[in-house]
Amino acid sequence: MGPSSDQIEREIAERRGSMESKIVALRERSRRQVRRASRTALVVAGAGAAVGLAVVGAIVIYRLTRPATPGERVRRLLPAGLAGLPIDARHAGRKARQRLGRRLPPVRLYVGDRQVGEERPASQWERIAIRAAQAAGTAAAGALVTRLMGGLTEAARSRRR
Repeated sequence: MGPSSDQIEREIAERRGSMESKIVALRERSRRQVRRASRTALVVAGAGAAVGLAVVGAIVIYRLTRPATPGERVRRLLPAGLAGLPIDARHAGRKARQRLGRRLPPVRLYVGDRQVGEERPASQWERIAIRAAQAAGTAAAGALVTRLMGGLTEAARSRRR
């Protein structure tokens, strides 16, 4: 015959006792592993955030310190409604270089038998007048460029705000 019910109950109780200690040990081990994994995840997240902030900071510093591209300069000059339109600056720059490359050949203009611009002024007063006109033109062009560039920088500052 098989084992009696008392004997089966004792074996079950023994097995339960040995299994309970193993279950308690396994639970404690899993708690330690969860704590270790959460600490590791926290450290990885912190390192990722630090790297992300460093990259964003580098991009901001790069954008603030590099000179503006020709496309950006054009966009700054355009009205607000047109500034949002996509402009391929490389294509526009290539077109401008092509246009500048196709310059006119040198042209000589003659009035009568004299070439215009070749003859020297006859008197000292004419030379002084020409030099004064050249200086006034240079000063006016310089003032105009300074004013235009000042407007560009003010527009750039207002867009950054």
